[in-house]
Amino acid sequence: MNDNLVELASVLWEKLKKDANKQSVTIKSLSNNVVTGKTPSKKHNEFYDKGTIPFIKIPDMHGKTYIINTSEKLTKVGANSQSKKYIPKNSIIVSCIGSPGLVSLTSKESQTNQQINSILLSQDIIYPIFLELQRLKQYIINLGSGGTTINNLNKINFENITLNLPSLGVLEKFNKKITPLFIELLNNEYENEKLSQIKCNLLNKFF
Repeated sequence: MNDNLVELASVLWEKLKKDANKQSVTIKSLSNNVVTGKTPSKKHNEFYDKGTIPFIKIPDMHGKTYIINTSEKLTKVGANSQSKKYIPKNSIIVSCIGSPGLVSLTSKESQTNQQINSILLSQDIIYPIFLELQRLKQYIINLGSGGTTINNLNKINFENITLNLPSLGVLEKFNKKITPLFIELLNNEYENEKLSQIKCNLLNKFF
């Protein structure tokens, strides 16, 4: 269901772009706060043990519009050890090292590892920018290739990615109209996570 909703949002975004006047803007001009993640020291068990703060890594992003659950979580102590790396709820995160081009949204306040850049934006334009970055997946992959074995798109080059966008007013109007769809996406992700937990619990009981 979520794949269909994302596809619908993408179609609506493409139609809007086709009919609108556009201008070229960089990620840096849209946001003066792009955060490159970092991994807290693994030497401190208290940074991870019984943590509740999502610590997002690339495997957590595959096939996910919203990141609901993560394989690792940080404690408050662990997250506060790098307090400038907090990412607010409903922020855009983009993988840039190893498997560049994955684009997701945070479902709650989170942190990421160093393979991911997060774009802190006004919530008034968050969804069209998310959809445009998803559309540029292959371009981001190509930027990160550079002929090396490990794909690596550094922060400077990431911030200089150019987006062809309609005016701010058009972005805000589209964002307002598409918001209910993204709320539904988020609710579906939570429901899917709940069903997965029920399935896992049942399997553990019977096998």
